[in-house]
Amino acid sequence: MMPSPQDMKASLRCLLRGRRKAVSVLEAQKAALALRDVFLAHVTLPPRALVAAYSACGSEINPCPLIQELEARGHPLCLPCLPEDDSLLMFRSYALGDPLLMGAHSIPVPLAGAALVEPDVFLVPLVGFDRAGHRLGQGGGFYDRALAHARSLRPIKAIGLAYSVQEEPFLPLESHDRGLDSIVTEKDFFDSFYL
Repeated sequence: MMPSPQDMKASLRCLLRGRRKAVSVLEAQKAALALRDVFLAHVTLPPRALVAAYSACGSEINPCPLIQELEARGHPLCLPCLPEDDSLLMFRSYALGDPLLMGAHSIPVPLAGAALVEPDVFLVPLVGFDRAGHRLGQGGGFYDRALAHARSLRPIKAIGLAYSVQEEPFLPLESHDRGLDSIVTEKDFFDSFYL
């Protein structure tokens, strides 16, 4: 009997989290800078596009060097916030240096008074990816729902950020999974997936 997509995803998450955790501190610092450079060499954002960043959790690749450069280039930022009912990610305005609170799942979030916004560009953390633009997330479906909602309203860009070791040749898919427009690693850029 073939394993279900959920079982396949659970196995892949264990494998890929292990690969991500095996990245040394020094390698991670170098990778964050290299990811920034690969991104800037290949991705052109509309002027003043509102960018949904994220705070790296655990062994996720650190987006800070990239976020700093995007803000310096005039892109306003926001960060995701998980509502108490775990329904749909909200995004609150954020500028580097603003105070943050510890939110759900121990993720730093902007203060409750920060404006709710609708991002133009999503920088998306992930556990794994393939070259067809598919993403394996943490398993809660939060970014899948957020991307589906945003795409129902207007054109957006969803760009996955990862270490190159998080690549898999194939990811199992379910009907709720949402693809990425591009994926950037410290070594490569993959583009034009989402149609």
